[in-house]
Amino acid sequence: MKKKLSIAIIMNLVLSFALVLNAFAANDVAASDAIPDVPVTEQVLLPSEEVISELTRAAPEMDSSKLKQHQVKPSISLKSPSMSSERQKGWIAASQSISATAATYTYTGYIQQEGTSAYLYPIYVQPGSILQVQMDSPASAQLDYDLYLYEFDMSTGDLNPNPIDYSIYGTYLNNYGNGPGTLSENVGTKNDTVGSKAYLIEVYGAVGASINEPFYLTVSTSSTYDAFETDENALHAYPFTVATGGSTLVSRSINSEVDQDWYKITVPESRNYDAMRINLDQASISNGYKAEMYGALSNNRMALIPSVNGNVSLGTGTYYLRVYTTNTYSDINYSLHLQPVLRADKIVITGYNSNGGPNDYPSYAYGRYYRITGNSFTVTGVAATSDNYAVANAEVEVIWENPYWSEGSNNKFRSGKAWTNSSGQFSITLSLPPSTGSVSQYLPGAISFTHYFDICGVLAMVTDRPSANDTDVVYHFAYSIYGG
Repeated sequence: MKKKLSIAIIMNLVLSFALVLNAFAANDVAASDAIPDVPVTEQVLLPSEEVISELTRAAPEMDSSKLKQHQVKPSISLKSPSMSSERQKGWIAASQSISATAATYTYTGYIQQEGTSAYLYPIYVQPGSILQVQMDSPASAQLDYDLYLYEFDMSTGDLNPNPIDYSIYGTYLNNYGNGPGTLSENVGTKNDTVGSKAYLIEVYGAVGASINEPFYLTVSTSSTYDAFETDENALHAYPFTVATGGSTLVSRSINSEVDQDWYKITVPESRNYDAMRINLDQASISNGYKAEMYGALSNNRMALIPSVNGNVSLGTGTYYLRVYTTNTYSDINYSLHLQPVLRADKIVITGYNSNGGPNDYPSYAYGRYYRITGNSFTVTGVAATSDNYAVANAEVEVIWENPYWSEGSNNKFRSGKAWTNSSGQFSITLSLPPSTGSVSQYLPGAISFTHYFDICGVLAMVTDRPSANDTDVVYHFAYSIYGG
């Protein structure tokens, strides 16, 4: 209803103008060239694309207050006589998988009292390899478990009490298709030394506890990985600037079943889009790779933003994108493409055509406007952003109205729709009823004529944004009488 009302208002303005011209010319005012000229081609910018091969870390913007309030158990040491039994205490070993590049083990554990921890150690990592850990919490809004990673001093055997990585998301239940769940907690590190190193994993019950609902801890070590590891959670997200025409990242891989790659995208207030299209290459999709966008709420709660036909709606602010696998993985780099869905803020009519050709602009007393000859009428134009970038794949509607036909004649309106091409251009052809010839213009001269025609209105608009429109007046030629 709102859309129809907007169209009606716009068309009334156009036709009111046409009728004023009609009244003005009724007194046989001489022809004039002092008003609207022939439409000119709108020069719009074609959005440029970008391939990203380098990434640079930035300071995290997420809340780290949880970290300041937490301390690890101080007495743990590699030299502890109970080390071998401590590692398995409270843990149940589950499935394990070993491939040429990654060894993965999964454990089941419980937090039995709020404010307590479960530890898994020592985890040894060979020189040049990376460690990646994922903790899947119970799907309960009453529980909030965090994940911390520590390293041992290999010369003394003592545990460094300061975590080298941590994941401290707040609990937020998202719909992941297989049921509700909170975003997994993930940490990771790389052993850059010449000898093996030992690490400790801590699962901390920040809020709540359960002796019935387990968490699952998956530990993976890998000797093959891309140059930007590790970035296992949003705190380590790489800033990702998206070009107007889209950006493609081709320098990352998923090297284990718990590897997560994170990117941070900042949408400025001056944006010319309201959504982003996110695509992975087909081979990666076949492997089970997914790319998901999240918004960070208070307490680091990560809310999954749903995708509709591959498009994610975005407003001004900071967002986090993760790439991970739900099935298998490969050392072959994936291709991640982000494409802003540009917003059509304006429509410009650039030309017309009919049986009389595209350059038929007579200077009648009502003004210099295009003259439709015959019943086939083509309207061409372009859709663009407010900063003049061409908008592809925007649906445009053209409406033609002749006020001289009655409402019940079925001849008063004609409309058509089309999608803009990659250059933002559209072309819509309408089949019109005959002109009523209600308006006349006497053209004196050595051979005089009287032309009969109608003054009509044309509206071109973006279908889902009627405010983005362009209007014009056109003549619809009926016939001429010699010496009239």
